[in-house]
Amino acid sequence: MKEQEVGRMKDEEKYRRYSEKIRIFNGFQPEEVEHVLHQGKVLHYLEGQTIFHEGMLGSNLFIVLSGEVGIYHKNTLIGVCQVGDAFGEMAILNKKPRIATAAAITDCRLFTLDEKQVKQILDRHVASRLLMNIIHVLSERLESALAHNVELRKKLQELEKKLG
Repeated sequence: MKEQEVGRMKDEEKYRRYSEKIRIFNGFQPEEVEHVLHQGKVLHYLEGQTIFHEGMLGSNLFIVLSGEVGIYHKNTLIGVCQVGDAFGEMAILNKKPRIATAAAITDCRLFTLDEKQVKQILDRHVASRLLMNIIHVLSERLESALAHNVELRKKLQELEKKLG
C-alpha cells in the first residue's frame, strides 16, 4: 500500500472518531468532518484565560479539543465543558449578547468557527445535520436545567413546610 493511501486511511479514522466524540458532528461522514474542521481554526488558552465575557456580542462556536472550560454566570460556575463538548453556539443562532463567561479551567485547545464560516458550511448538505445536532445539544441542556429547577422547587417546598 502506498504511503499516501495509508495517510488517507489514518485521516479517515481520525475524522470518524471525531464524529463519534464531538456531539455536534454525530452522524457526519469522515469527509464532512474534515470539511468542517478545515473551515475553522484551533486556538490555545492558558489556565485562567477568559475566552469570552458575559454580555459580549459574539459569533463564534467553540469545541473543546483538550483541557476543560468553565462556563460562569455572574461569577458562579454553572458548567464545565470537556473534550468533545461545544459551547458558544447560542451566539451563532440568536445574535444576542453572551449569557455567560467562558474561561479555561486548565490549559486547553479549542476549535472555533465564526458565523461566516458556519454560513459557508451551511451551503453544503451537512448543514441540516450540524444544526440538528446543535439543537439536540441545546435541548438536552434545557431539559437538564428544567429538571434541576423542579428539584430546587421541591426542596424549597419541603423547607417551607418545615419552617411552617
